[in-house]
Amino acid sequence: MKIDWTCLPETEGMRKGATRKAVSADKLSAVLVETSADADFDGKLHWHENEQMLVMLKGEATLNVDDEIICAEKGDMVFFPSGSKHGLIGCGSEGCTYYEIFSPPRVDYLPGWIGKTQLRFD
Repeated sequence: MKIDWTCLPETEGMRKGATRKAVSADKLSAVLVETSADADFDGKLHWHENEQMLVMLKGEATLNVDDEIICAEKGDMVFFPSGSKHGLIGCGSEGCTYYEIFSPPRVDYLPGWIGKTQLRFD
C-alpha cells in the first residue's frame, strides 16, 4: 500500500514552526515532520517506551539522544532506543523535513486523538 501524504490532514508539531502528518498500522506508525528554520527550540528532552527512527529527507537537524549531540543531514537515519531521553534541539538555515518511525505505533499523533500522550518529560 502506498501512502499519499498529500491526502493526510496536517496537525501541529511539538513546537511552534513545525507541522506533522501521521499514519498508523497495527505494529508501527510513521510521521512526516516539517520544521521551519525559525522554529522554537526550547532544548527540552522527552522520552517514551516506543523505539523510534528518524530519517532525514531535507535539510539538517541537531538532536540530543541521551546527552549525545548528533547532526543529521539528508539521507541520515538516527535510532532512539526505548526510554532514551531525546529531542530535536535545532535545525539548519533552510529548516528540515524528516520521517519519524515508531514501534509500537504512536496513535497519540493521529488527528482527533483524545487520549493521553505517550511522551514523558520527567
